[in-house]
Parts: sequence; structure tokens; C-alpha cells
Amino acid sequence: MSRKEQAQTDVETMAYEAAVAELESIVQEIETGEIGLEASIKLYERGTKLLKRCRAILGVAEQRLEELDKSLLDVDPE
Repeated sequence: MSRKEQAQTDVETMAYEAAVAELESIVQEIETGEIGLEASIKLYERGTKLLKRCRAILGVAEQRLEELDKSLLDVDPE
């Protein structure tokens, strides 16, 4: 497996908290302006993948919560 494929796999299996932490780190590093253009672009690319992962995880969580809310409506109050 290539390094690029490994990095992609890492993002796809990453927990929400880990993805957010890495994303925050990337933002800080880019904002310092101490890295070159090519490195900034690579970090930005990784950041977009992390953001997509976070949004996907949040989407699944939102669906689960909606299902739980619906299940409460089905409960007989007796």
C-alpha cells in the first residue's frame, strides 16, 4: 500500500475527536505562515479530507439521534 493510500485509509477510519484535533493542528500550522506553498497545499488537502470525515461522522450521529427521538414517540405512556 502506498503512503498516499495509507494516509487516505487513516482518515477513513479516524475517530471524530482525532480528526478534529488533527484539523485544528493543520489550521494552526498553515496560519503561522512558516511553511512553504507546496506544504501548505498538501496540508490543506489533508484538511479537506478530515473535514469530510468529520461531517460524515456527524451526519451518522444526527441520524441516530433522530431515530432515537422517533422511538420515544412510539413509547406507550402507560
